[in-house]
Amino acid sequence: MYIYNITFNVEKDIEKDWLSYITNNFIPKMLQSGLLNAATTSKIKVDEAQGQSYSIQFKTDNQEQLQKFIADELYPILNELHTKFSPKMVYFATELDVIDQQQHQKNNQ
Repeated sequence: MYIYNITFNVEKDIEKDWLSYITNNFIPKMLQSGLLNAATTSKIKVDEAQGQSYSIQFKTDNQEQLQKFIADELYPILNELHTKFSPKMVYFATELDVIDQQQHQKNNQ
């Protein structure tokens, strides 16, 4: 599994509108092609004077799907987001190759 992580820092005065746009527009557009399988949005728990940070992790089956998404789909979606919220929002992206995943097994007693 591959993860495409985008970390955002959003100024507090646009945070509510930004989060609504992310949830209702940005993430559905990112998932629309079917090349990305799921998205997890997390609020980064750190006290920042300049704004709030968020991480959105998009999961995909393999690197080829991710590279196809980046080449064919990503930039118009990011440009729309950037146009709407810049300069009060900054972001950077990281590609992650999941090498191991474990879960705690609960006993059903």
